[in-house]
Amino acid sequence: MNTLTMTFLTKEGKKWNLRLPKVREDILDEEVEALMSAIISKNVLFEGEKELVEIESASINREEELIA
Repeated sequence: MNTLTMTFLTKEGKKWNLRLPKVREDILDEEVEALMSAIISKNVLFEGEKELVEIESASINREEELIA
């Protein structure tokens, strides 16, 4: 299972993470950046000092089953 972790900066300068499990294997950097930009521009999560204002980073954790 692949988990996408997106890290944003808030208005107060703190980091905030959003994790999405089960992302596609072939997701592109451009798609992740577009998603993060949309989250910021639509301001769908927080208001005030907690508002997300900037992209900090993104990573994908790729997990494999060792024993099925």
